Amino acid sequence: MSQLFPKLKNIMLSAAIIAAGTTFGAAAIASDVKISFVVKDMTNPYYWRMGEGAKKAAEELGIELSWISAKVNGDIEGQIAVVETELAKQPDAMVLVPMNGTALIPKVMEANSMGIPVLTADTRVDDGPGKVETFVGLDERQSFKGMADYVVEQLGGKGKIAILEGFRGSSTAELRLKGMHDAFDAAEGIEVVASIAADWDREKGLKATEDILQAHPDIDAIVGTNDQMALGAVQAVKSAGKLDSILIVGDDAIPSALSALKAGELDATIDGNTDRVGYEAVMAAYELVVNKKQPEAWIVVPSSIMLKDDVTDAYLKARDIELQ
Repeated sequence: MSQLFPKLKNIMLSAAIIAAGTTFGAAAIASDVKISFVVKDMTNPYYWRMGEGAKKAAEELGIELSWISAKVNGDIEGQIAVVETELAKQPDAMVLVPMNGTALIPKVMEANSMGIPVLTADTRVDDGPGKVETFVGLDERQSFKGMADYVVEQLGGKGKIAILEGFRGSSTAELRLKGMHDAFDAAEGIEVVASIAADWDREKGLKATEDILQAHPDIDAIVGTNDQMALGAVQAVKSAGKLDSILIVGDDAIPSALSALKAGELDATIDGNTDRVGYEAVMAAYELVVNKKQPEAWIVVPSSIMLKDDVTDAYLKARDIELQ
């Protein structure tokens, strides 16, 4: 497990800061380099952790970092407006975590025309006329194939599975789904009986799981493609009195999921080291702007499956996480 960039509990952002964005590194500016980092939202601890890594890099480099997002994940027009505002500030580089792989292409092209290099992190922009310098993130497809292999193994190669998908059209959601099918479709005894887009949201994950339990009361496993949806599934399954008979897994290793994992309510999650994603993206942008060092096309960040026994005091201390 990576032990970089802890301090998750120190980055709880107020609603005002979320709406306006925030700037890191200003107290230690050693150069006039300015980097804009636009993410999907700041309500999910997944992005708090990414921000902590980005902040650490900015402080080490002594640069100004604008960390900002739309108000909610799924507000594509809102994210486009945020990117427009950031481009108007003429940063030296922009790191983008797009909600949709296609919708942001015109803004990437606009940045290109302004001479502002664009890097993507966590989620890709679709191939097209826009130029992206690099992608920083894990291999989502391979990562979720690994999780799906774990599910198949736990079920003994036989069972009915439901999938809670993220936003359809997002490269992250699509790659995670493909990775699962790489494993599930190859297992003769596995049947995917439902695959529902719950949009990375806990309440939608709860509602989708309730519907799944109604239609398929004999379900054996539920795969949430992020922890928020998986925790919604935990709530629904727990209410139905079936927590001991249904395997539930997620992704992101957010604090609430780690609590559920330690309590035995969630069976597994994936630690995608999002702090390292934020850190490496800022570092790559800086090297490109200041040292003219062209990054590799894909800066791969490793991931690992976490089980109950992995939620150790050492792991939590390394990230400064205090579980409730």
